Amino acid sequence: MGRLFGADGARGMEVGSFDHELAEKTGRTAAAVLSLKKNPNPLVIVGRDSGTAAESITDSVCTGICSAGVAAEKLGVLPPSAVSCLVRLHGADAGIMITSSSDNRHCGIRLYSKGGYKLSDETWEEIEQLVFKTPERLEKRIRSRKGGVIVCENAFDEYVEFIKKSVSPDFKGMKTAVYCSDRKNTVIAERILRKTGAEVFVMTEENIADNQEKYKTKAERLADFVSANNLDCGFWFRSGCERCIAVDEKGNITDADSLSAVFAKFLKENGLLKNNTFVVTSAVSFGFLRFAEKHGISVVASGFNERSVVGRMIDGGYNVGADKRGRIIFLDEIPAGDGVFTAVKLLSVMKKTGIPLSSLTGEMKHFQQVTFKIKINHKYREIWKNDSVITDMIEHFRQVIGDTGKISVRENPDKPYISVTAEGKDFKAVSETAMKVAETIKSRTA
Repeated sequence: MGRLFGADGARGMEVGSFDHELAEKTGRTAAAVLSLKKNPNPLVIVGRDSGTAAESITDSVCTGICSAGVAAEKLGVLPPSAVSCLVRLHGADAGIMITSSSDNRHCGIRLYSKGGYKLSDETWEEIEQLVFKTPERLEKRIRSRKGGVIVCENAFDEYVEFIKKSVSPDFKGMKTAVYCSDRKNTVIAERILRKTGAEVFVMTEENIADNQEKYKTKAERLADFVSANNLDCGFWFRSGCERCIAVDEKGNITDADSLSAVFAKFLKENGLLKNNTFVVTSAVSFGFLRFAEKHGISVVASGFNERSVVGRMIDGGYNVGADKRGRIIFLDEIPAGDGVFTAVKLLSVMKKTGIPLSSLTGEMKHFQQVTFKIKINHKYREIWKNDSVITDMIEHFRQVIGDTGKISVRENPDKPYISVTAEGKDFKAVSETAMKVAETIKSRTA
């Protein structure tokens, strides 16, 4: 990808580099490419986070949108997934989310198409080409009229009310903790969860008195906080609140596959899992696969990122899935990973079943896992997949392991290394298998 977009659609740029001129060009190009020609009243909605870097370029992006003959609706401060949600609610042609880093040194832009979906690689590439290399080609796509700016005063309230509709009954009597990697998202997560009726405890660095705590991970600190305050659960929101890590009432940190198992089973039992299928990436754990098999749930694999999962869901008519980073997508409601929405959905399962989180997540058995990372020469990137010695060995060991374990091999999209992961009932056997595959890959990609 080029300067504007990275592997998942948004690339942080130095604020000095992402100046008002570039912001205006990006807004103009995105509006021209994404607005539907048949729509006589095209609309692009624009949200931002609370960082000053994002705030400073919002007006320039909107100016660009209007210069393309498209109306720009300013939503104010929202999490990224809220923009995805509001594209649908407002019937917009597209959505733009402007983000800033915690130190306000970098800006990023996320784009959503009609329906609130993240863009394909091809569309991102087209927009970058028009911005940086062939701006003259854009003119024929610009509408003759000029668009106007609309200010939406209640966008956040709309988003909250949308989430509240998924809550039945409310969460009165439930106590949960909230922690955000980026403090500017704490208020957003807290406000939403309080609206559902839950009693919310906010964990901050100031809550932690013990100096030894600084040696613990954020998840471990949250686990201690939940246990110390006798809470029902806790949520650590990451990536602009797009995903969450949950902690149960006993202080156990829950992984994404365990949460996926909870949702898959609950939705199936209530007739809400379309085509009785949950969409995953090939990095899904062996434990989840065994759990799904046990409960008669079909599993369909996609590529590794969120867009691949959503694309597979759309193609197959499925409604729930998860990517490798722990984003859980409820496609019928929000077509992007939303950590707060996931937390609300989980609280709803706990409330409706009356079962504590530790028991819900404890149903999925975990198997021992080993991962080897092999650094490869740049010239072998992607090429190794055509090496029959490597591919035949991987397939051979998959046949040998059968239904007693799982082996996956993946190339990192950003760095020159390959990960070989194996897990199963016999840890010694899967570990030796993974090592043999790793050694073969290393010897043929050095």
